[in-house]
Amino acid sequence: MGSARLIEIKPFYSTILNNTRDMFVYLPASYDQKAMQRYPVLYMHDGQHVFFADHKGESWDVHKTVDRLVAEGKMQEIIIVAIAHVADARIAEYMHANPDGHNVFHTANQGELYEQFLVQEVKPYIDREYRTLPGKEHTALMGSSAGGLVSYNIGFRQSETFGMIGALCPFFVSVEPNTMEARWQSYIYTTKKDLKIWIDVGDAEGFTVMEQHVRHVVDVLVQIGYEPGKDLMYYYAVGSGHSQKDWAARVHAPLLYFFGNIGKPVSVELHGPEVIGIQGPKQALNPIVRFDSGFMMTDINAAYEVADAELLTVATNGMLAPRQSGHTSVTYVNQQLRASKDIAVVPYVSNTASIDIYVKVPAYTPRTDSLYAGIELPMIEEGLYGGRFEVPREMSFEFRISRGLGKHETDRDGHEVPYRRFTVTDGLELRYEVEHWVDLIANKGDDNEA
Repeated sequence: MGSARLIEIKPFYSTILNNTRDMFVYLPASYDQKAMQRYPVLYMHDGQHVFFADHKGESWDVHKTVDRLVAEGKMQEIIIVAIAHVADARIAEYMHANPDGHNVFHTANQGELYEQFLVQEVKPYIDREYRTLPGKEHTALMGSSAGGLVSYNIGFRQSETFGMIGALCPFFVSVEPNTMEARWQSYIYTTKKDLKIWIDVGDAEGFTVMEQHVRHVVDVLVQIGYEPGKDLMYYYAVGSGHSQKDWAARVHAPLLYFFGNIGKPVSVELHGPEVIGIQGPKQALNPIVRFDSGFMMTDINAAYEVADAELLTVATNGMLAPRQSGHTSVTYVNQQLRASKDIAVVPYVSNTASIDIYVKVPAYTPRTDSLYAGIELPMIEEGLYGGRFEVPREMSFEFRISRGLGKHETDRDGHEVPYRRFTVTDGLELRYEVEHWVDLIANKGDDNEA
């Protein structure tokens, strides 16, 4: 058998959108040898990051993950079509009409046109040029952030074309950090369609994509008839931020769900709060079930045992209902799998905590009114940014300090630095120093991205 290969299609013109973009097609190893065989197809947004890295971000390396899973006998061979975004049109194309009239990005939303582009131009071209299995049951659509949002929208609007939807960190809501105003970017569908849905969110995305909003959409999916563990998989990813490296680390799970065998559950980890207030923010348990295939998901239809049910009860979806102060333990039970967690119930936990963040920057840094370090930091004086902020308690952030997209920090030699991370607790004080900026090493472009 040969090896898998990547084909570049440059440029691909859209009559509907009146623009051009690159597309990249992954053909499986057996494609040239098995002349009669047809293959399922995965369509992916933000195609320039599906197989490659650039100065805007790392690569998902989806081809490497697929090659590995196929070699291990865990999934069938597929064709992957990676559709690059057009830099200055990305947000507009990935946003459908906004039900509440919010226009956070000051764009004319073109999601409906982008949807037509996929259904009327891209898919017919791919089905004509390559040996695809064109039916919806063999056709998946996947993306992250705004690409996750547009996958959700197109899935429900075009469920006769796409039967499997992967929405990683879908950008349902734009949050105004200073007021915590949630500006929904999408209609929430309340009619069940014949879809298999993977939807996830990381626990260290800060305000970019918040678990409570993704979980709200998931709860609605369950209410309208989707069955967790069957046609709906939800995953709340511990230790995950909002970047290609995070999506690359878990893309094997939706691939197994759509095109392979998820296997059998072998272990569970029970994550959640150690302290919950009778008055305070709502909290939920996050039982992460791991399978022998490497697949993982959060069980949102679970059974729990509470040592002292007078203090606390737990719904099958993991939501905690504190009743009286005290200490108890909660145990997740799923056949032979068990995991426990001790929880203290107290009268009150505040919704927010105060933290201090300060960032020093090099003297040659171009003047800017604010920096981004998980949250927006105003200038205090030349070369110093930060202050004291009220932030949702226990919220986690993973980030590189930046002056805007494509303008993030590096080490003094221009090499990438590890992502920084913090979790909000009372009295947290953070002091950072930037050594150099990626855009000052070479003149690179910039665009809006979410």
